[in-house]
Amino acid sequence: MSKNKEYAEQYAEYAMEQMRRYGIPASVTLAQGILESSNGQSRLAQNENNHFGIKATPRWIADGGRYGLYSDDKPDEKFCSYDSVADSYEHHSLFLKENNRYAGCFQLAPNDYKGWAQELEKAGYATGGNYADKLQHIIEQNGLQQYDLQVM
Repeated sequence: MSKNKEYAEQYAEYAMEQMRRYGIPASVTLAQGILESSNGQSRLAQNENNHFGIKATPRWIADGGRYGLYSDDKPDEKFCSYDSVADSYEHHSLFLKENNRYAGCFQLAPNDYKGWAQELEKAGYATGGNYADKLQHIIEQNGLQQYDLQVM
């Protein structure tokens, strides 16, 4: 079994729970987790339970949120640190829901993974190029849309 499929099976329940609560497609959440955390193998995922590459904002820090220092676009950037992977999934949903940049996503149907992938790219979720294509490829290669259908 591929690493992507293993990751998806391991965290599908978390992603489907987030879809039920916030309307974010489970397939997109899983694809982002796969891509952003290298299937849970990145240093950020291993050390901080951060599966989505979310940086610590001044508010996160002021509210007592823990963080780790990593070099991403710049050296020593602060990334959120979580007690569990489940907390990382929850914060990812809140990050999208509470950030006006991503409002366009929530106009879309929760099973429109292509639209969601394009909106995330348009809103600037990731600095790398072709973000929507990468997410769609991961979803389609691994049949992740099955998790959206289970929730719908």
